Amino acid sequence: MGGDDPVTVVDPRTQSRWLRACNRVVRPRCRLVCAPHAGGTANAYRSWPAHLPSDVEVHALQYPGRQDRLAEPPAGSMDDLVRPVADALEPFLTEPLALFGHSMGAIVAYEVTLELGRRYGRGVDLLVVSGSPAPDHREEHDRHALDDAALIAELSRINTSFGELADVPELWDLILPAIRADIRLVSRYRRTPALPVHAPLLTLGGTDDPDVDIEDLRRWRACADGAFAVRTFPGDHFYLADERPVLEALVSWLPGLRTALPHAS
Repeated sequence: MGGDDPVTVVDPRTQSRWLRACNRVVRPRCRLVCAPHAGGTANAYRSWPAHLPSDVEVHALQYPGRQDRLAEPPAGSMDDLVRPVADALEPFLTEPLALFGHSMGAIVAYEVTLELGRRYGRGVDLLVVSGSPAPDHREEHDRHALDDAALIAELSRINTSFGELADVPELWDLILPAIRADIRLVSRYRRTPALPVHAPLLTLGGTDDPDVDIEDLRRWRACADGAFAVRTFPGDHFYLADERPVLEALVSWLPGLRTALPHAS
């Protein structure tokens, strides 16, 4: 960040609205900021600090339209997420910063990385994308237009825990609007051609993911202008349920912790 870079004044309320601290570290060696999947919440990452070094501070994004932000309308476009998240992260840019995103969160993390790069030249020291096709190889679909029962069936196909919702229809009005909005947002997203990020890029996925295979993960190479690698783990789209091996693999890539970057693969 040079002397001519614009100065962004961040409203503390913006940061607290978008970020949830999973732990606090007095002097973090790095911060890891995590973006949830479609319909997901910041709670998905609350247990991550237990499997990471004690000097890694973890934050999770809280999208509008769920939990304590239920009264807010869900995001209608990727810009509705990317710009305020980039604003909220600005105070973190003086220390090593890593972004992680799963599924929809992978695209959010990628676009935030590009936005920070556009504003400051470089703001992210590591980007980790999980369970997502590359930005320029995405299929259009209309799953957001399915009726409630069909949408739950589709969600249950990739995440068995959603099957429990089928037996609790009184929760549908509370949960499905944000999920439907997120799926609509993702279905409309594509960046062609893909733009490279100025940070190491690690791509993760489940070996039995029904929608994202190894070739989908490898196509993220077009988004890397430096170190790049693909790692897979046993499991389906939500392989992250077994988080310990994933975080153990992630540690060697975290800025301020690694001694050398892995070779491109």
